[in-house]
This record gives sequence, C-alpha cells and structure tokens, in this order.
Amino acid sequence: MIDEKTIDEILTRLFVTTFKIEEKAIAEKSKRMLSISELHVLGEIGNAVRPTMTQVAQRLKISVGALTTAVNKLEAKGLVVRERDEKDKRIVNLSLTSSGRAEYRMHERFHRNMVGAAVETLTADEKRVLLKSLSKLDDWFVAEWERIKAR
Repeated sequence: MIDEKTIDEILTRLFVTTFKIEEKAIAEKSKRMLSISELHVLGEIGNAVRPTMTQVAQRLKISVGALTTAVNKLEAKGLVVRERDEKDKRIVNLSLTSSGRAEYRMHERFHRNMVGAAVETLTADEKRVLLKSLSKLDDWFVAEWERIKAR
C-alpha cells in the first residue's frame, strides 16, 4: 500500500524534476536567456487574445507588480508588447511579438513532448485514472490557494 509519505516524495520529486528538465530544455533551445517564469508569462499571454495584465497575473497567481517586472524584461527582449486599452486607459493589454510567438511555440512543443513521453506507455484506462487523479489534486490545490489568498 502506498502511504502519504511516499505520495509526498513522488509529488516533490515530480515538481523539482519537471522544473530542472524544463530549465535544461530552455537553455538548449531558447534563442534568448529566458527563465521558466518568463516562459510561463509568455505562455499565458500566448494562450489568450490580448489579455490584460490583471488577467495574466490572476492566471499565474502572482501580483500585477510581479508581472510588471517580468513584462518589463520580456518587453526589453522584444518578446512582448504592452498597449493601453483604447476605451479605458487604465487597462493594459498584452500581446506577443513574432519573436515572442516563436519562443511560446518552442515552450508549448516542449510541454507536448514531455507529456506525450510521460504517458506513452500507459493504457487508455491508466490515462483516464491518471487524468481523474490529477484533476482531483488540481481541485485541491486551487481550493487551497483560494483559502490562503482569503486570509
């Protein structure tokens, strides 16, 4: 029987190893010196149509101030464009430049390959169980994050 300590060890190892693999892949494939955090910002911008700073910060679970710092760096690297909303100048919309889209696609490819390789030996039933289990874990993490933010 698997105990909670074993599950904790596996989850911790998964989080740490995933980031290490991602860092290595970024260093080898990215044309620019990008951090994982910067790539995740690019990912959130690339996954939406002209998202606002607030929307991206909320999805990344960071403050708008922290996002501003990341966007400043990405803008200086020529990967992101900030534009004030035409109707409400308080709103700042984000979009990727062509170079930003290229970096975004590279990172998306990395994730598709990683997930594909991780599940390629699983049966259809095992994939369904894994998805259900991960969804339940995700639900708990989201609820816990909301509880922590409400403090």
